[in-house]
Amino acid sequence: MIKDMYKPFSEANTGDTLSRPVLVSNIEEGTSRTGSSFVRISLKDGFSEITAMLFDSSSSVLESKGIVKDCVADVSLYVSDYQGAKSFKVNDIKPTTRTELSINDFIKMPPVDIDLMYNEICDLLRSSRNDYSGKYTPLADLALQILEENKNSYMTSSAAVSMHHNLRGGLLYHSYRMVKSADALCSVYSSLDRELLLCGTALHDIGKIWEYKTSPTGDAEFTASGVLFGHLYMGASLIKGKTTDGNYNMEKVQLLIHMILSHHGTQEWGAVACPSIPEAFALHYIDNIDAKIYMCEDFYENMESGSLTEKRPFGLDNRIYKPNFEK
Repeated sequence: MIKDMYKPFSEANTGDTLSRPVLVSNIEEGTSRTGSSFVRISLKDGFSEITAMLFDSSSSVLESKGIVKDCVADVSLYVSDYQGAKSFKVNDIKPTTRTELSINDFIKMPPVDIDLMYNEICDLLRSSRNDYSGKYTPLADLALQILEENKNSYMTSSAAVSMHHNLRGGLLYHSYRMVKSADALCSVYSSLDRELLLCGTALHDIGKIWEYKTSPTGDAEFTASGVLFGHLYMGASLIKGKTTDGNYNMEKVQLLIHMILSHHGTQEWGAVACPSIPEAFALHYIDNIDAKIYMCEDFYENMESGSLTEKRPFGLDNRIYKPNFEK
């Protein structure tokens, strides 16, 4: 596997020269104060993304050599120190001659198999079905129907442009860990409606499949619908539209819609309403826990043991510390 054959960007030290295949994820041209042109090239190694500088060149020169966005290239990078942080300079870059390599070799993916996560979510939803002795269609059936109708997008979409779970399959990974957390929480707090909470965690961010456009490399950008409406409204509207016909318990449907609209917790953070039922409180805190844990995990990949992040990451209340346990 290509990721195991080369030193990742995170392990490079000042003074190193890295020679390895990479994915070119973006090219941005600029002009220095002296008038010379340079290019910022975003590169992915399958674990993380860095920006490397190529001086005295231009995007048109790179394009003439076959270096364009989303191409696989062989690059030589020199690693230096700039204001206390690692800086990467491109010595040479050219299209790779290794025909067996593809974009997928350089995309950061969730650490759990995509199909396994989707199937486990569906299995947990099925196990939560409650038809009230045949009186209603289970709410879990609605959730399963929505997931199946939007399966490809649900499995491949990013969960954010930045912040947390901003990778291909990030929405699924985020939802998967939340559904599992919700299921575990129900074994502690038996008063929680398990079907309602599992449906809420599985569907809480379903609107993100329309809020973002996710590229094949996992980069996400806002769509017009995302800017105009946001994922809370689109998720709630989807559920409301799917339940106009059907023998659902409408009180429970209303509570599920409330959970979608309130899962950001406060209006300051974008919630339409604040949580008003135990399942909505649980959903909000499970969502927040998973986001914060992911951010720590993501930072840890590029941190030395015993070190602190240089600054307080956006969305957190303190700098992150990576413990230095004796091995």
